[in-house]
Amino acid sequence: MTDQETIPNLRIVWDVGRLSEWSRLLAECGQSSLTQGFGYNQAMLTVEGWRPRLGIIELSDRPIGLVVMSERRVFKLIRVARLHRGPLLRPEARKPTVFAMVMKLIRKEYPSGPLNWTAVVPEWGAGEEAEAMMRWAGFRRDKAPGYRTLWVDLRRDEADLRARLAQKWRNALNQAERAGLSVEIDRDGKAQLPWLLEQYQKDKAAKRYRGPSPKLVIRMRTGMHKDGDILLLRAVKDGVPVAGILILGHGKAATYQIGWSDAAGRATRAHNLLLWRAVQELKRQGRHWFDLGGILPDEAPGVTAFKRGMGGEEVELVGAWR
Repeated sequence: MTDQETIPNLRIVWDVGRLSEWSRLLAECGQSSLTQGFGYNQAMLTVEGWRPRLGIIELSDRPIGLVVMSERRVFKLIRVARLHRGPLLRPEARKPTVFAMVMKLIRKEYPSGPLNWTAVVPEWGAGEEAEAMMRWAGFRRDKAPGYRTLWVDLRRDEADLRARLAQKWRNALNQAERAGLSVEIDRDGKAQLPWLLEQYQKDKAAKRYRGPSPKLVIRMRTGMHKDGDILLLRAVKDGVPVAGILILGHGKAATYQIGWSDAAGRATRAHNLLLWRAVQELKRQGRHWFDLGGILPDEAPGVTAFKRGMGGEEVELVGAWR
């Protein structure tokens, strides 16, 4: 891309969008990311001190997307900013030239220098063209790993979604459906979240894997439950909970956040049942996309294989840049 290919009527309007506009644009972007939503960013502000800054992306004065930068100050002089899985564009605006120009505008607003530290992981697929666009926009590649995830397209009918499950995954689901499990659904997290977080924290400490802190999850639940963006499912066997998952909604999409299963849950394949019931529930809510929450093929091959079994589309983002 050259300077002659820039889009003169494209701009980012910072610090003016209202919450209602933020929510509307998030939904209109369809395949959105949790980290660009209001509830997540409010939780990050409260728990970790990252202040969100909303930018409305406009083309010829018409909103076509949004971007949320997170900022904090170091020694009151250095502005540290980061962007994780943005910008988000409406489907008709998802063009390479638009993405490249938006990133160039972000670079202009957040220049590189001794008093400005910026890190971005853009919501754009990996590839040589994408890397060339990032360099054109003024960014340089970081050594930090990028991000990979799997998307399940909930616009497909239920029979098609089940047919797309890997054979092994579908067999496990069939086993779970015959195992005498009951599924409890909590649509605001008030009843079951304390229980799930207790199990999750013990499991996380024992297995030493990465994941959001319970405090951050609680703050997200507080900020999102009024919008109906909390979905918690629990599997019960003979009156005893054996597995649970938490899913967070954002616009027309939702993200698998945390999960837990004990030995009985693993033996009965409860996790397969919970995720399948979650797919059904998300479809009833009118969600179009289900983000399975990231994969780490090298560090967590078992979890990655399990998520791949759901038949989603695997996506690798363009990576980390500064």
